[in-house]
Formats: sequence, C-alpha cells, structure tokens
Amino acid sequence: MRKFLTFSLLLIIGIFGINKIYSYSKINLIGFFPQKKITKINFMNLKYLDKEYLMNYLDIHLNQNYWSFNAKKLIENLKSINEISDFEFTLHPSGILDIYVDEKYPFMLWNDNNNFSYIDKQGKTLRYNFSFHNLITISGKNANKNISEISNIDKYQKTIFESLKKIYFIDNVGWKFSLNNEKCFLIPVEDFEKSMKILKKITSLEIYKEYKSIDLRIKGKIYLSKKKCSI
Repeated sequence: MRKFLTFSLLLIIGIFGINKIYSYSKINLIGFFPQKKITKINFMNLKYLDKEYLMNYLDIHLNQNYWSFNAKKLIENLKSINEISDFEFTLHPSGILDIYVDEKYPFMLWNDNNNFSYIDKQGKTLRYNFSFHNLITISGKNANKNISEISNIDKYQKTIFESLKKIYFIDNVGWKFSLNNEKCFLIPVEDFEKSMKILKKITSLEIYKEYKSIDLRIKGKIYLSKKKCSI
C-alpha cells in the first residue's frame, strides 16, 4: 500500500513537473532566443495593383515580431481585396514573407455619367491604377448592379457580338448592344440566354442583312428596323 502511495505521489510530481517545464518553455522560448522579425514582404505576380495599396489592407508590417504572425488574419485580409481572385503565401524562417496573388482582369469599363471605373462580372469596382486596352465600355446608371445578367457574353463574342463596340443600359427597360457595323440589338434586362438563342436564329438568316436593329425588349414580340439605331 505504501509502495502504491509512493508511486502515485512520484507520478503526480512528475506530471506536474513536466507540465511546468512545458509551460515554461512555451512562454519563454522567445525570451531565450533572439527575437525574429518579418524583414521583408514580397508581393509576387503583381501586374496591375500597387504594393502600397495592398499593404493598406493587411495587418502586417516590417519588423513585426515573427511569432506574432497570424496566418488566419492574413487570409481574411486578402479575401477582402476584391481585385484578388486567388493567393498563396509563405513566411520563411529568414523572416521574408512571400505573397503570391492572381489579379482579376476587368470585365468591362463602366461609364457612369462620365465617371469611368473598371468593374468585374458582379459589377464590383476594381481600383486599378493601370490603363487597360480593348475593353468594352458599358454606359448607364445602375449598369453595374445588373451586369451579372450578361456575364456570359464572352460565349458569343465570336458569333453574335463579333463586332461589339459599346453597351448601354437603361434601368427597367433593357440593354442596347451597339456593333461596329452600325447594327444594334436591344434586349430585356433579364433572360439573356433566351435572347441569345433568338438572336442566333435571326442573325443566321439572309434577310438580317437588310436591317439595322433587332428589338426583343417586349415579351413575345420581335421588332426589326432598317432605321439607324437609337436607344
């Protein structure tokens, strides 16, 4: 019985001692070794964004304590940047933080009463300090809020919209697609795919060459006109 009590006491002391040593080492490891710092932050694969712009979103700074680095927080920060579609990062033992990013390419250039901005397929603004060429310009109030309706337009740019020049949006009325050959298509705000099926059939007809515009905005009706396009 005495042996059992002695063994139990030693076991408790041993466990307590190990826990104390573990706790001590966990708290004081940084104190025993020279404190590491984040010495450099590299943004890799940047094409359109500025490093300074990105740093404003991140809770990281040079000479920050290496051990205080919060990977979860960095993920949240990077996800909050609309211009970034994907990312990876590595904090090296040397203190160098490498952040690899994939940037969104603008879907269109939005002209909102002569205020121009780049937007993505959801209509969110992309704050690039960069000049993009050959983007389609979309005009009209609230066009950004409805642009997701035509997010699949890329599928038709080699067929129906081969010579697309500009897009106009009129709230509660519809879309106007202006082509380089002075033709235009007018379609309702919604049911984009349905409109594309109808346009595909009409534009394949020989008679289509005689007309300037096709208007599908009134449900169940198709209007063809030889007059110059107007909104």
